[in-house]
Amino acid sequence: MTAIELDGVTCRWGRTVALDALTLSIDAGKVTGLIGPNGAGKTTLLDVVCGLTRPTSGRVTVLGGPPASARARVGVVPQETALYEELSCVQNLELSAALYDVKAPKKRIDEVLDLVDLRGRASDRAGTLSGGMQRRLAIARALLHEPELLLLDEPTLGVDVEARHQIWNHVRRLRDAKHTVLLATNYLDEAEALCDDVAVLRAGKLVTRETPRALAAKTGRCLELDCGEKDVEKVRTAVAEHPSAIRAVAEGPRVSVYFDASADPDDLVRAAMAAGRLDGFRVRSPDLMEVLRSVS
Repeated sequence: MTAIELDGVTCRWGRTVALDALTLSIDAGKVTGLIGPNGAGKTTLLDVVCGLTRPTSGRVTVLGGPPASARARVGVVPQETALYEELSCVQNLELSAALYDVKAPKKRIDEVLDLVDLRGRASDRAGTLSGGMQRRLAIARALLHEPELLLLDEPTLGVDVEARHQIWNHVRRLRDAKHTVLLATNYLDEAEALCDDVAVLRAGKLVTRETPRALAAKTGRCLELDCGEKDVEKVRTAVAEHPSAIRAVAEGPRVSVYFDASADPDDLVRAAMAAGRLDGFRVRSPDLMEVLRSVS
């Protein structure tokens, strides 16, 4: 079953094209990621789905009808949490419960506060919460009316590592319960941790649609080799010819070789040492821009 259908959707403001004839379908009961650099069109896409933005052209179907008809069945966590900071956590939720006509609101508010581990801060003003707690409260608010579809726009932006993983755990619970979630993120590791599949956007266009594992396989891992300047090209050539290498790039005295994640980087290090001077090396995961280059 399909939860969201976009067919040739374009959003244009003057010379700015935020979405460019985008066609994309989102399956019900899965967590689908939207990844791409800033300006790729992720937030605009979410705004189109929840009915805040009307596309210039194209067709949008959400939960079987136009976006406006599905608003009461959609929960949204925007980039800015948009909480009433002078109100307590409970008061913020009570206001949302009234707007959505939630049945048995006290019971439901207790349930969502438990879900996001904020029952102990229920009477505290939202403005006194940490950034991560405010994000969790925003997720509780979005889940209050038990939506069929949840939209998350960079839910871990600006939060610390501990809060980030707490939010990840909440999204995992939703995934395990077969909720439909559309998650926009700039973090590849977040997409890998949470999503069943990811749509890569750039300049308002769909670059590719993959499972996180398949996307990571295209880029692999990155081995950075610090070389003597005279040996850079020799080292680059040697590691580029290795069977596990996807590609190798030289920048200054450093060679970055992207290799199959299942391969042993020690083999590449030995090939580099045989070709020239090696002052140091390290293995890291590729960043988002490197992934985008790999799927261009």
